[in-house]
Amino acid sequence: MKHYLILFLLLLSSFNSLGAIEDYNLVLSSGQSLSIGHTDQNLNPIIFPNAVNPEKVFLFNGVRTSAPQYNQKLVANDVSFLEPLKDITRQTHAYSMFNMLEYLYEVEKKPFPKFIYAPHARGGQKISNLEYGTEPFENGLTMLRAGEKLAAQNNENFNVPFITWIHGESNANSNLQEYKQKLGKLYNAYKNKIQATSSITRSPILFIDQTGVSYGHEMAVALWQFVKDNDSFSLVMPKYFLNRNYFNKADDRTHLNAKGYILQGEYFAKAIFSSFVLNKKWKPLQPESLKIDGNKAFLTLHVPEGNLTIDTQTLPEAPGFGLKYISPDNIEFIPQVTVQGNSLMLEFNTLIEVGGKIDSGFTLDDRYNTANQKTPVTNIRDTSELISSIDQLRLHNWLVQFSIEITPQTLGMSSSVNPSGNSIWNDGDIVSNMSAPFTIIGGSYNDESLDYALYRVSFDVEIESGYPILNIGDSTIPITKKGKNSFVAIVCEPTQDMVSIVSTQTMFTGSMHSISLKPILSETNFDQYRVEDLGENIWPNNVTIDNFEMDELSVTGDYFIKTKLQYPIYLLEYEIEIGEGTAYINIGDFHKSINDTGVFYSRVPICIPEFGRLRFSAGKFGFSGKVSNIEIEPI
Repeated sequence: MKHYLILFLLLLSSFNSLGAIEDYNLVLSSGQSLSIGHTDQNLNPIIFPNAVNPEKVFLFNGVRTSAPQYNQKLVANDVSFLEPLKDITRQTHAYSMFNMLEYLYEVEKKPFPKFIYAPHARGGQKISNLEYGTEPFENGLTMLRAGEKLAAQNNENFNVPFITWIHGESNANSNLQEYKQKLGKLYNAYKNKIQATSSITRSPILFIDQTGVSYGHEMAVALWQFVKDNDSFSLVMPKYFLNRNYFNKADDRTHLNAKGYILQGEYFAKAIFSSFVLNKKWKPLQPESLKIDGNKAFLTLHVPEGNLTIDTQTLPEAPGFGLKYISPDNIEFIPQVTVQGNSLMLEFNTLIEVGGKIDSGFTLDDRYNTANQKTPVTNIRDTSELISSIDQLRLHNWLVQFSIEITPQTLGMSSSVNPSGNSIWNDGDIVSNMSAPFTIIGGSYNDESLDYALYRVSFDVEIESGYPILNIGDSTIPITKKGKNSFVAIVCEPTQDMVSIVSTQTMFTGSMHSISLKPILSETNFDQYRVEDLGENIWPNNVTIDNFEMDELSVTGDYFIKTKLQYPIYLLEYEIEIGEGTAYINIGDFHKSINDTGVFYSRVPICIPEFGRLRFSAGKFGFSGKVSNIEIEPI
C-alpha cells in the first residue's frame, strides 16, 4: 500500500496518554457487522489478499480476521499460537488500520510494535448479546488470557492499550439511555478483566464511531454525547460519508464496500496514532461551544487538522449544509451558514428560543438517489492532508451528527425563558427608589390564573440596596442575586393567584427588567438523567407488576396504594415490557399513559394531590406486559 503524507497536523490540546503502546499489544475488537466487514463479496472483492506485516501483526491460529463464527466458542486449541494477520474471506477495517498505523510510525521514525488482533464481534446483534457473560465477550476474554500467556513465554511486555467498538445500528430504535448505560457497563467489564492481567495500560481507550444510516440519527447523537461525558472513550468519526459514497450495494446503505472498510480502518488508525504516539487525545470535528444572539447561533468547533471548510463536491449539497434549528414546537428552520475561522455562524429567519435545538445531519432528503433511504449528510469538514490508500483521497474529518438543546444556561440565553407558554407577567420593567417596606412595586394580587405546577421565572436585576421578594402563588422567593436570574418556581395549587414583586423592610432600591414568568407545560422540559440521593423509594418493596389478563381499566398487580405524598416533585423510574395494549401510572393526581417498551425516567410534579395514590392500571383496551425496577423517589 502506498501513502503520501503531505502534512499531518497535530491537535492543539495536550493529553496524558492512558498507556503506551508496547509489545505485545492485544487489540480487543467488538461490535456488529460493520466491525467484521460484512459486504457482498461478488460486488466488492477483497483488496488486501496478503498479510499486513507478518512479523508484527498477528491473529490467533483458530480465529478469523472477521471474528469467530456464529456459535463458535473459542477453546485452547484456537489460541495456542500466533499467525500473521491474513484472511482472504472478507475485507475488514483491521487490515488498513494496522497498515496505516505502521506507515504513521515510519513517518515519525518510530519502531512499529507488535499487535495481536483479537476480534470477537458478531453481526446483527444488540449490545445485550455482546455484553459481559455472552459468548462473544467470553471469546474476547479467551484471547486476552492467551495473549498474556504468549507474551510471558516470549519475555515481552503485555499490553492492552485500546479497544475498538463499531456498533449501534441494531440498537438504533432502542432506549438510548439504556444503551449508554449498557455501553458504560461493557467498558467497565473490559477494564476490570484487563486490570486483572499484567497489562501496562490499566484503563484502555475505547475507540468508537458514529452510525451513519437513515434510521440511526438519535443513536449517532447519543454516541457523541456519551463520548463527550467519558474520558476513557474517543469518537473517531461520523460514518455518513462512508455510507453515502462507499455502500455495500444499491439497496444496502448500512454496510460498506471493500474501499469503505479500508477507509474506516484508516480513520481508526489516525485516531489511535494521535492518542498514543503524538500524545494528543483524538477528538473529531465537533462542536465545542454554542452561543446564541437573537436569530444567530455561533458554533465554535474543534477542528482536528487544517482548517474548517464547506465541501459540496464530495457529498451532495444539503440545505443549510446539513444544519438546522428545531423550534420548541418542532418547526424546522434552515440557516444561512458562514465559516468564521474555527466557527460557524448560523443565521435563521426566526428568533432562537429556549427549548429548541441546533441539529446536524438530516436536512437533505434525496432518497430517490439512495434506494429510498434518507441518509445523513453535512458539507462541513476540515482540510486534513493525510492521504488514504484508496484513490489517493485525503482523510478529511467530517462534522459529527449532533443535537444541542438550547437552555437558559446556553451562552446568550440566560435571560431567555421557556417558550412553552405565554408569559403571565404583564407589568413591564420595575424601577424602585426607596419604596416603603412591603409595598408592591410590580405586579398585583389575585388577578392571575395560575393553572400550572411549574413556572420558569427569568429576569435581570440591578440591586443598589436591600432586596425585593417575588410572590407567585403561595411561594415567596427573595431576590438577592444581581444580574441575570433564571429558575423554576413550584406553584402547585395556590390559595392565592398572586404574581407580585414587593419591597422588604430593607427598602429595595434598584431595577428589574426583561421579566418573564412562563408555564412549563410538560415534564419533558426536565433533563432525563438520574438524580442521586433523592430520598427513600415509596413504591413498596420494588414490587414487579405482571399482567396478562388484559382486563379493561383494571388496577394491575392488585395495588391501589394510599400513601402520603409529602413532596412537590418525584422522580419516577421503571422498566416495562409491553405485550399489548396500554398501561397507566398514577402518582397522586398525575396520570400518564405508558405504551413503549424500555427503561424510563421522568420528573413528576405532584403538588398537593387530591388522591394519595400509587398505582399502575390497564387502559381501556387492556394491557399485557411487565413493569419492573419501579422506583418513585422524592426530589
